[in-house]
Amino acid sequence: MSNPSCIFYAATNGELRRQALRLEAEGTIELGHVTVDPSELLAAVGAQSPDVVVADLGEDAEAVLDVLDKLPTPRPRLIVIGPKHQSDTILRAMRMGVRDYFDMPPSEDDLRSAILRAAAEIGPKSTSLDKPKGHPARVVAVMGAKGGVGATVVACQLSASLRASGARVALVDLNLPLGDAALYFDIQPSYTLANIARESERLDATFLRTLMSGRPNGVQILASPVHAEEAELVRGAHVERALSLLRGEFDWVVLDVSRTWSEPTVRALDLADMILLVTLMDVPTLHHTRKHIDLLERLGHGGARIRLIANRHSSVDAVTDKDVADFLERKPDFRIPNDFPTTLAGVNRGASVAEIAPRSPIARAYVELSQVVHTWFGSEAPAVAEQSSGALARVRGIFRRS
Repeated sequence: MSNPSCIFYAATNGELRRQALRLEAEGTIELGHVTVDPSELLAAVGAQSPDVVVADLGEDAEAVLDVLDKLPTPRPRLIVIGPKHQSDTILRAMRMGVRDYFDMPPSEDDLRSAILRAAAEIGPKSTSLDKPKGHPARVVAVMGAKGGVGATVVACQLSASLRASGARVALVDLNLPLGDAALYFDIQPSYTLANIARESERLDATFLRTLMSGRPNGVQILASPVHAEEAELVRGAHVERALSLLRGEFDWVVLDVSRTWSEPTVRALDLADMILLVTLMDVPTLHHTRKHIDLLERLGHGGARIRLIANRHSSVDAVTDKDVADFLERKPDFRIPNDFPTTLAGVNRGASVAEIAPRSPIARAYVELSQVVHTWFGSEAPAVAEQSSGALARVRGIFRRS
């Protein structure tokens, strides 16, 4: 790969300007521009289409973010230096796709590493909103066979495990009406799918990012409408447009899909690469599971596209794998152990089970599920990193320091 092209916005940071010149002199980057003027920044990015923009937020962070939000799409990778105690500023920056957020002027080595890391994500340049051809996000739909089987928990925990492996993950709450995936992450979303329905003509990658909620460096959530009547606004075309854009922005898109066969549900299942059907090892739930499998197969979703997830699995279950195989003509593809106290603690605290009890069997099961999903797609699963303590992991997730 050739040296990344960079534009620096350093209105109040003389040292950042000097670092830009030194990185150019050593041959690390192709320096397109160093500017202190917002209008000049926009013009330079539009004319040069750089790989990376490095910006100092300075004393008026929101004003600079407003400028960065106007950058033309496809937007270059963003690296910013900004205040560490303004959580709203950090959250907004992450929603805009900032790859590295430094709370103080980085060292030259840190800045060099951040630029090279951001440029390495780009690969061959593309003029579309999508990532390079052949690398769109994988879309996994999670659907419950009936109410109360824990499909939303599975969708949220799978999303958290995929994110913990380093992937960029979007979770779309299509459990209409009144889905509560955001609640499971202790997030109060400002925008929901209803905003997409109302303003679909404005919908592009930049606008979609402003509608998503999530902690910095966490799972990004496209929330379900808050009011039941708003769910009626969401149509299959809105789902299709949103997923088309999300495929170009993330590595994985997890859909928490309603078990009711509405138009948005059917369209989401059509667009998903894989469907995880969540069941329990009891006769009533398996009866519903068979009906869902039959209908999915009639809609063209048979074979390996459907993976059966046995939730709350226990060795003392009255129904055995052989019973399931006799009834459904297939065994569960994956089993999640029954650990209601840990799961409930995670839901109540808005945290993943890996944060609540990282060494518990259920936490290990979700890590394994995220790895198995990779193998189901025919790709190598990432190595499992040792779990840091919750507070330290959150700090490391926000600020990249040597």
